[in-house]
Amino acid sequence: MGSDPKVRAGAVDVVRHWQDSGYMIIYVTGRPDMQKHRVVAWLSQHNFPHGAVSFCDGLTHDPLRQKAAFLQSLRTEAEISIVAGYGSTKDVSVYSSLGLTPAHIYIVGRAVKKFQNQCQ
Repeated sequence: MGSDPKVRAGAVDVVRHWQDSGYMIIYVTGRPDMQKHRVVAWLSQHNFPHGAVSFCDGLTHDPLRQKAAFLQSLRTEAEISIVAGYGSTKDVSVYSSLGLTPAHIYIVGRAVKKFQNQCQ
């Protein structure tokens, strides 16, 4: 959204670990699809592994619902098993709704006591 977000220490290594272990990488963002070029370029510039990238359709007031719907469609229509989810505290409910256990939901950023039993 106009700024160049910093890459969190170890983030690229974590994604590469999953890729090297044979998992498909899927980046899911609540950003509108009009930012596709900017987001994909940022991922490439910071050496994130290639993967599918999902955006919200246009501007939305409920990006979390769109994320959940997209991931659910991957499970049901494409028969993809989702084994781990990374994101902010807002994403905990999305990953929980998919049936991921707290051991497979990872919050990137500062630990929040409120979520300590719902994620890593």
